[in-house]
Amino acid sequence: MQFLGKSLKEGFIKALIVLVPTYITAYITNKMIYVIPMLAAVSFIAAGIFEQKHKRRLDEDGYKKDASGNEFGSRKDEG
Repeated sequence: MQFLGKSLKEGFIKALIVLVPTYITAYITNKMIYVIPMLAAVSFIAAGIFEQKHKRRLDEDGYKKDASGNEFGSRKDEG
C-alpha cells in the first residue's frame, strides 16, 4: 500500500510539472500554437524527474519458445 501512495505522489508531481507551465503559457498567449510545444517539452522533463525502478527483462538469445518447443522469431534461412 505504501507503493501506491508514493506512486500517486509522483504522479501528482509530474502532472503539476506539466500542467502549470502549459496553463501559464495558454493564459499569457491565448494561442494554441505555443501551448502544444510547451506541453511536449515539459512532458519530457516530467518523465525524467523520477528514476524508473522497473527495468525490462529481455531474453538473452532473442528467441521465444512456445509450449511445444517451437521457436518464434527464428529465420527460415538459418541452417
